[in-house]
Amino acid sequence: MRIGIASHIVLDTIKSADGNLTESVGGPPCYCGMTGRRFGFDIRLATRVGSDFPQEMRKVLRDNDLILSDRQVSSSAPTTRFSLISESESRRLVLSAKCDPLTVDEIKDMKVDCWLASPVIDEVPPDVLAAIKQSRGRKDFVMLDPQGYMRIVTAAGSDGQVTLKDRLDLDLSGITAIKVDSQEMSALTGGLQGLEGMQALQSRGIRFVVSTEHRVIHLLYEKTHYWIKMRDVDTPDSTGAGDILCAAFTCSFLKEKDPLWAICFGAGAVRAALETRKVGLAKVPSMSKIEQSASYFYNTVGFQQLS
Repeated sequence: MRIGIASHIVLDTIKSADGNLTESVGGPPCYCGMTGRRFGFDIRLATRVGSDFPQEMRKVLRDNDLILSDRQVSSSAPTTRFSLISESESRRLVLSAKCDPLTVDEIKDMKVDCWLASPVIDEVPPDVLAAIKQSRGRKDFVMLDPQGYMRIVTAAGSDGQVTLKDRLDLDLSGITAIKVDSQEMSALTGGLQGLEGMQALQSRGIRFVVSTEHRVIHLLYEKTHYWIKMRDVDTPDSTGAGDILCAAFTCSFLKEKDPLWAICFGAGAVRAALETRKVGLAKVPSMSKIEQSASYFYNTVGFQQLS
C-alpha cells in the first residue's frame, strides 16, 4: 500500500531537558514516513524544502526510502526550521524559518491509497486540505493531525516564539480519523474535553477519534471508548511521538481492519520509541519492538460501551 504524507520536512534543533543540543531532520514526513516503512508501506511525500537543505540530510531520507524530488526544493524560501526546547513537563517551540506552502496541483498529481495530513505551520492551506479529502485514495482514508493549524508566531520582536490558538475553525468533513491533544480538542469543540469532546468530534463525521493526554491514549470508534494507560518513560526527547502514533494507527488499521489492534499498535509504537531514549529520528523503533509493546497493550486496554 502507498500512503501520502502532506507536511513539511523540517530541520530541528532539539535542546533536551538535560541541556544537550541535537541537530536533526524531522517533521511528519520523516517520523510518519519512517514508521510507515516499518509497516511495509510505500511512502509518497507532499512536502517542500529550501535550497539550504543539507545533502547529508537527503542521504538520511534516501537511506530510509523517503524520496525528495528536485521539484520539491524551493528556490525562493528556506527549509522550515524549528528549535524545540524541553523544559521539565513542557516543550517550547521557536520558528526560525518557513518554506513555501503546498499547492493543490501537487496533491492532484499523487497516486496514493490513503493520506496523512499533518501540517507543522501554514503549509497545508484549506484548499490543499480539501484536495486531499477529495483525492482520498483507494482505501478511502484520511488521517488528520491538526497541530500546525493551531500554531501562530507571535508579534515581531518575539524571536519566533510559537503560541497556540484558543479556537480553531476547521472543515472536518471528509476526515476519516483525527489525532488531538487536549488543547486541540478544546479549540476544535469550543472548550469541550474528554469523552464529551471526542463525541463532539465524532458527531462531525469522523470515524476514529484518537486523543492523547498525559500518559493515556484514547480511541472513540462507533459506540466504544478504548483507552491505554502508559507508564512514564525517562526520555530526553519526545519529538515526533504524535507523528509515530498517527502513522502506526493508520498503517495498522489499513492492514488489519481492526481499530482495537490499531490503537494498540499506535500506543505500542509510541512506547517503543520513547524507550529507545534516543533523540530525533533515531527514536523511530523497529517493527519487532512495536509488535512487542502492542501485544502488551492489547491485554491491558480499557474499554467502555456507550449507549
